[in-house]
Amino acid sequence: MDTVHNRGMKASRTYKDLIWQDPDRVSGAICFFGTRLPVQHMFDHLESGYRLEEFCEAFDLNLQQAKAVLDLAAEGFDRLLSEAA
Repeated sequence: MDTVHNRGMKASRTYKDLIWQDPDRVSGAICFFGTRLPVQHMFDHLESGYRLEEFCEAFDLNLQQAKAVLDLAAEGFDRLLSEAA
Protein backbone atom coordinates (compact mmCIF):
# COMPACT_ATOMS: atom_id res chain seq x y z
CA MET A 1 0.00 0.00 0.00
CA ASP A 2 1.45 3.36 -1.02
CA THR A 3 1.75 6.14 1.51
CA VAL A 4 0.98 9.67 0.35
CA HIS A 5 2.52 12.67 2.11
CA ASN A 6 0.99 16.15 2.08
CA ARG A 7 1.64 19.10 4.39
CA GLY A 8 3.68 16.86 6.65
CA MET A 9 0.83 14.36 7.00
CA LYS A 10 0.66 10.87 5.55
CA ALA A 11 -2.18 8.74 4.26
CA SER A 12 -2.29 5.08 3.47
CA ARG A 13 -5.23 5.49 1.07
CA THR A 14 -6.12 8.42 -1.17
CA TYR A 15 -8.43 9.16 -4.08
CA LYS A 16 -7.79 11.83 -6.73
CA ASP A 17 -6.49 14.41 -4.23
CA LEU A 18 -10.06 14.70 -2.92
CA ILE A 19 -10.15 12.35 0.06
CA TRP A 20 -7.62 10.39 2.08
CA GLN A 21 -7.51 8.06 5.03
CA ASP A 22 -4.94 6.75 7.46
CA PRO A 23 -5.65 4.58 10.50
CA ASP A 24 -3.26 6.69 12.60
CA ARG A 25 -4.91 10.04 11.80
CA VAL A 26 -8.29 11.26 13.10
CA SER A 27 -9.13 7.73 14.28
CA GLY A 28 -9.02 6.48 10.70
CA ALA A 29 -11.79 8.79 9.48
CA ILE A 30 -12.02 9.61 5.78
CA CYS A 31 -10.83 13.22 5.50
CA PHE A 32 -10.63 15.89 2.85
CA PHE A 33 -7.27 15.48 1.11
CA GLY A 34 -4.50 17.50 2.75
CA THR A 35 -6.51 18.13 5.92
CA ARG A 36 -7.55 16.53 9.18
CA LEU A 37 -11.17 17.50 8.47
CA PRO A 38 -13.38 14.41 8.36
CA VAL A 39 -15.77 14.30 5.42
CA GLN A 40 -18.49 13.25 7.86
CA HIS A 41 -18.37 16.77 9.35
CA MET A 42 -19.59 18.15 6.04
CA PHE A 43 -22.53 15.74 5.95
CA ASP A 44 -23.37 16.52 9.59
CA HIS A 45 -23.36 20.27 8.89
CA LEU A 46 -25.46 19.91 5.76
CA GLU A 47 -27.93 17.71 7.60
CA SER A 48 -28.18 20.42 10.30
CA GLY A 49 -29.20 23.00 7.70
CA TYR A 50 -25.89 24.68 6.87
CA ARG A 51 -25.24 25.61 3.26
CA LEU A 52 -22.19 24.07 1.60
CA GLU A 53 -20.66 27.52 1.14
CA GLU A 54 -21.00 28.22 4.88
CA PHE A 55 -19.29 24.94 5.74
CA CYS A 56 -16.41 25.62 3.36
CA GLU A 57 -15.91 29.12 4.71
CA ALA A 58 -16.00 27.95 8.33
CA PHE A 59 -13.41 25.22 7.73
CA ASP A 60 -11.30 27.00 5.07
CA LEU A 61 -12.10 24.32 2.50
CA ASN A 62 -12.17 24.76 -1.27
CA LEU A 63 -15.78 24.78 -2.49
CA GLN A 64 -14.94 22.81 -5.65
CA GLN A 65 -13.29 20.08 -3.58
CA ALA A 66 -16.35 19.87 -1.33
CA LYS A 67 -18.68 19.62 -4.35
CA ALA A 68 -16.51 16.90 -5.90
CA VAL A 69 -16.56 14.93 -2.64
CA LEU A 70 -20.36 15.19 -2.54
CA ASP A 71 -20.42 13.72 -6.04
CA LEU A 72 -18.15 10.87 -4.89
CA ALA A 73 -20.41 10.02 -1.97
CA ALA A 74 -22.89 8.35 -4.30
CA GLU A 75 -20.14 5.97 -5.44
CA GLY A 76 -19.10 4.98 -1.94
CA PHE A 77 -15.80 6.17 -0.46
CA ASP A 78 -14.59 2.78 0.73
CA ARG A 79 -14.93 1.22 -2.71
CA LEU A 80 -13.08 4.14 -4.34
CA LEU A 81 -10.25 4.08 -1.81
CA SER A 82 -9.91 0.31 -2.08
CA GLU A 83 -9.52 0.58 -5.83
CA ALA A 84 -6.96 3.40 -5.42
CA ALA A 85 -4.81 1.53 -2.89
